[in-house]
Amino acid sequence: MMNRGTAIILIFLVISAVLLWFAPAEQTLGQWIKLIYFHGTLSYAGLYAFYAAALLGLAYLVSSHTPLGLWSWEIGLWAVVVWFVSVALSLVSMQVVWGGLFWAEPRTIAAITMLVLGVGKEAIASGGSLKLKSGANIAFAAAVLLIRRNMGMVMHPDNPIGASDSVAVKVFPLLLLILTIVTIIEFSRWRLSQSSNKGMVR
Repeated sequence: MMNRGTAIILIFLVISAVLLWFAPAEQTLGQWIKLIYFHGTLSYAGLYAFYAAALLGLAYLVSSHTPLGLWSWEIGLWAVVVWFVSVALSLVSMQVVWGGLFWAEPRTIAAITMLVLGVGKEAIASGGSLKLKSGANIAFAAAVLLIRRNMGMVMHPDNPIGASDSVAVKVFPLLLLILTIVTIIEFSRWRLSQSSNKGMVR
């Protein structure tokens, strides 16, 4: 029997596929624009999840309310997973749109740096206390803010979806973003319930 976690992922993939199927193509890139939609959606979902994990971690450190610390760690973990997929899609998008991988592009450097830091955060804090995990999420989010504040652009457009005059071009990525955030929350909820049932919550 399929467990709830697998069902959540499958539902996310099916609904995402349907939304991307109906999303509008673009005159220059054609159907490939849908890859950009998905990459951009995952990027923003990952960023929002990084910040949410940090806020939850801060709330835990202030209140010592255990569920806040547990939610901070779960959200932070799956935010890194989402970011990894986003970075992978960005490289595919770069190859398709620009005809090659431009490693010197500032946004590419920033994205990969954030991924390395995120994986490092997970490796260092995974076996530690909730205070360490929450502190790691706060420090990581601060690093993300600093990196994004100082990154430049060479070829990467600045928010091409938000700058579009097409309502559909804005609506479909927004729906994908909401879907991705809900999926992160529900998957984290399921994981926490599994840990609680096994007596692993501490």
